[in-house]
Amino acid sequence: MIGVSGGAYTYIRMGMGNVMAFIYVAKELLVRNSIGLLVMLLTFSKYLVSMLPTCGSPQHLEKMIAALTLVFLFLVNSYSSKLATRVSVLTTLGKVAALLVICVGGVVAMVQGVTSELPSGFSGTKSDATPIAMAFYNALWAYGGASFLNCLVEEVKSPDKNVPKSIVMGTVLVIFIYVMTNVSYLAVMTRSELLQSDAVAALFADRVLRNFSLLIPVAVMISTLGATNNSMFGYSRVTFAAARDGNLPDCLSYVHITQFTPFAALALTVTLTLLYLIPADLGEFINLGGFLDAFFEACVFLSMIRFRLQTMKDAHRPVKIPLVIPILMFLINVYLFIAPVIIEPSLQYIYVAISIPALSILLYVPLVYFQIKIPFHDEIVTRVQLIFELCPPTQEKF
Repeated sequence: MIGVSGGAYTYIRMGMGNVMAFIYVAKELLVRNSIGLLVMLLTFSKYLVSMLPTCGSPQHLEKMIAALTLVFLFLVNSYSSKLATRVSVLTTLGKVAALLVICVGGVVAMVQGVTSELPSGFSGTKSDATPIAMAFYNALWAYGGASFLNCLVEEVKSPDKNVPKSIVMGTVLVIFIYVMTNVSYLAVMTRSELLQSDAVAALFADRVLRNFSLLIPVAVMISTLGATNNSMFGYSRVTFAAARDGNLPDCLSYVHITQFTPFAALALTVTLTLLYLIPADLGEFINLGGFLDAFFEACVFLSMIRFRLQTMKDAHRPVKIPLVIPILMFLINVYLFIAPVIIEPSLQYIYVAISIPALSILLYVPLVYFQIKIPFHDEIVTRVQLIFELCPPTQEKF
């Protein structure tokens, strides 16, 4: 229905106004994008380091590998969108193949009578409000890729047909594979082993595949490399769309004159991610990212409800779902946001809930509302354009 790139940013801007959209894109640009990339980059580097003959704490090596991998993917995405897409296709095939091997290996182990933690089910599970929210953060993180196609609708052929098909087929496939993968893990590993391992798939491979155990860590590396590439592809389009709308400096919407890639948006995302790499903590990143996502996902579903009932009720809808689904998802995301803040207050989440909107407003008022120019802005932008061969895009607004 809305054939413009930007995904959640575009829907929030149209459904809840420009100020809320700016807060969303500031959150994405300053925090969420970098967190998302770092989770996958650090997973990639942990698996690579697990295969190397290291001694002592390998944290510095992991971060160096993550930084070099990030720069490599930046060059790929800057050079060609087609090349980035091919990398995505190849790594996805490798990812699915590895997960299917794990699923089959788990089924074989269960047939042989190896069940480890499976008989105990969910014994010992915490049912308090905050632990449930934390569990959702991790689960929703794993399925968050379903929204990336909405970020680049303008680059998809026949989006009214291909985007819904891809999301539905992809999500169903991922649900099946992820559930079977976790069943396989719990069939051959104890919970403590699973939680303490930095490279769970590698431990599984050692137990089940033995002589071929090296295949799984390599496949996981291919998987995380592809996921990072996909995320960088999607994140840069959100920054691009926001800059084109005037919510970020115009220069962030500039594209390469021959390759048509959003070079400026990619460069900013990579720069901020490298800065976040210094204090990186994988577990905290996932929880913090899930917490921030919950609020704005609620905004997206509230916008969808407004489109249906108020602002776009007569628009042509290539896909129309029952209204109860966005209502239910709105309520779930409200719960996921308020659980760590109100039900069981946690200082770090309260701090984030206050600081992100406050900082966004401080940036919005002078830079967007009053359009105050930064000194020497035009001269710097002109030089950057000449060096990297960048130009403004065609204006496509909805």
